[in-house]
Amino acid sequence: MSIKSLLTDKERKALNRAVQSELYASHFYLYAASCTQKHGLFGAQAFFEQEAAQEIDHYKRLRDVMNDFGDEAEMPMIEEVEFESEELMGILQDAYDMELDLLRLYEKIWDESSVSVKQAVLWFVEKQRESVGEYGDLISRLSIASGKEGVILFDEYLKG
Repeated sequence: MSIKSLLTDKERKALNRAVQSELYASHFYLYAASCTQKHGLFGAQAFFEQEAAQEIDHYKRLRDVMNDFGDEAEMPMIEEVEFESEELMGILQDAYDMELDLLRLYEKIWDESSVSVKQAVLWFVEKQRESVGEYGDLISRLSIASGKEGVILFDEYLKG
């Protein structure tokens, strides 16, 4: 006997869009790690690898939320990741834009959902707000770095 999903069709579709976005974000950060490794920015590589792992954790949390509602997260195809520029500033700007898009997606899901789904999605809204702020800060910090030495110091900063 299978349990009927407590999610509306609209909620299911929206949560599955979030699933796809979190999986894409993980791929995005894995590619960012590869690009920065290629450029000798090993602090950025480690930072982006941690970001990729966090995005997988977000996917798992969404999967579990959907399961709690008697539903199942889809396993979507993930589109190819491409950067405008493989320079660190370009990657950080792309990451900022992606995180902002995710924040807006979760806000929209929150706006259009039942109280119980809103409660589950609120955690994601908070995480995305933090990520947008973090990437804004990183962009600001890198923008004041001067020359190659400044980029190397910033890379060391990313190691944590």
